[in-house]
Amino acid sequence: MSRPALSTLTAALVSVIQLVTIALLFVLVDWYIDHAEVAALDALPPDARTAWVSINKGEIPDPEALAALAPLYPQLEEATEASPVKGVLGFGFVLIVFTSGIGVVLAYRLVAPLTRLTAAAEKIGQGNFQVTVEPGATKEVETLAITINRMAGELLALETRLKFNTRAVAHELRTPLTVLQGNLQGMADGVLAVSEERLRALLVQTQGVSRLVDQLNTLSLAGTVNFVTATTTTDLALHVSDTVTLFQTSAGDAIDLRTHLQAAPAKIDPDRFRQALLALLENARKYAGAFGPIDVCTGVDEAGRSFISVHDKGPGLPSHVQHSSFDMFWRSESLDGHGPSGSGLGLTVVKAIAEGHDARLEVGNNPDGGSYATIVF
Repeated sequence: MSRPALSTLTAALVSVIQLVTIALLFVLVDWYIDHAEVAALDALPPDARTAWVSINKGEIPDPEALAALAPLYPQLEEATEASPVKGVLGFGFVLIVFTSGIGVVLAYRLVAPLTRLTAAAEKIGQGNFQVTVEPGATKEVETLAITINRMAGELLALETRLKFNTRAVAHELRTPLTVLQGNLQGMADGVLAVSEERLRALLVQTQGVSRLVDQLNTLSLAGTVNFVTATTTTDLALHVSDTVTLFQTSAGDAIDLRTHLQAAPAKIDPDRFRQALLALLENARKYAGAFGPIDVCTGVDEAGRSFISVHDKGPGLPSHVQHSSFDMFWRSESLDGHGPSGSGLGLTVVKAIAEGHDARLEVGNNPDGGSYATIVF
């Protein structure tokens, strides 16, 4: 059921109060005039009253009765003429006080939801996001209540996510930093020998930390005006070919990449696009590189939308985690059974970059096995 607008409800209430006031004033003044006339007649002598009644009936009064009425007529006429004015002033004042009381009560009823909204906003301002506001009687108040409830829910989710991410970042950095500190301390104390193999292992740890910092920096920029810049209309196939060649060179024989590239015009930020593609390729290499070739495709779908898609032959995604893969620091189990690996930010970064291009990231399982990740522009 739709609620009335505040302006409509206010105008309706004012109109109703005015109509009620006018109707009551008419009835009460009419009653007062009749009452004043009857009271004035009752105060006349019997002869004068008889003459007045005869005149009102259109009859000729008795001369003696008329003579008794004549000296009292001006006083009677004055009282009769004054009664409407007295009635309007007296009852008008009473009705103004009465309707003003009604107006105050109705105004309080209208303002009460706004008071609750103000209290809820103050709680949110103090950091309490677990608030719920009941909608009021008007459309504006209902809309505002829904907006505040939604904002409080989003802030609560953001706070929960921020706390989780802060703990997750601390957890992700603790292990490599502990390894670095322990090894460097050992080498400084002469407990551990300084060898090229150990230095390379430490370098791998620093590269992991650097990659995590870069990913976090990317996510911190997501949604800002500087996140996706220097967009240019180009062919996705050209950028994919260069990036796949670069990735294949760095990965060596550990991965078999196949490309199926068709023209796919799109407006992209080349650096961000390359970052997203490298994250998809690294994700496929880590979880499915040992299961067969990885196919990278570009083209235009039936709806005329350009896309890039990475398909693998790996174990695929369990149905209950296909959407969780977009969450920060979510990771699937590693293939060696020793728990999760990586930072869990890869697909989150890709999703942010896709949305920065007004595109969307889709993940799922292939009908013939393996999984896919597709960016649709």
